[in-house]
Amino acid sequence: MSLPLIWFLLGLAFLAVELVNPTLILGFFGIGAWVTACAALVGLAPAWQIVLFIVASLLALRLLRRRFRHVFGGRAEAATDPHDYGGSGDAAPPHPLAGHTGRVSKPVRPDGRGEVRIDGSFWRAVAPVYIPEGREVRVLGAMPEDSLVLRVEPLTQDDSDAPRPHTAH
Repeated sequence: MSLPLIWFLLGLAFLAVELVNPTLILGFFGIGAWVTACAALVGLAPAWQIVLFIVASLLALRLLRRRFRHVFGGRAEAATDPHDYGGSGDAAPPHPLAGHTGRVSKPVRPDGRGEVRIDGSFWRAVAPVYIPEGREVRVLGAMPEDSLVLRVEPLTQDDSDAPRPHTAH
C-alpha cells in the first residue's frame, strides 16, 4: 500500500471514530492525516510526513476547535428578557411538550428548579415566579441550553376554561 493511501485511510479512521464518539479532537487529526496524504502524493519524505502530520493536526486543532465547538456544541446565549429565550431576539426552538399542561410535583421557585408531572413523566422545570405544588402549569418550551428543563407558567382561571392540547392528571 502506498503512503498517501495509508495517510488517507488513517484520516478516515480518525473521522469515523470522531463520528462515533464526538470529542471534537480526533477529527482534527483526520484533517492532519489528509493534509499529509496530499503532501505524500507530491513526494514528501516519510520523516517530514510525520512532522507535517503533527504540525497540521495541532494547527487545525488550535485554529478550528473553538469555532467547531461553537457551531456543533449547542451553546446558547443568555436571555436578557424573561420572554426572550434565545438571547438575541429569537425564540428557542419548539419543544414537543410546548403548550401541554401538567401539575407541579415539587414547587418551582424563581431562583431554582422545581418539578412538573406531564403524562406520568416528571420533568425539571423553571419559571419566573413561584409556583406551589399541585398547581396546574402550561409548558412554554425548554431552556435553550438544556432541553430537559422545561419553562412553565402557572395556568390562570381563564386558561383552565380554554381548550388545551393536552392535560395531565
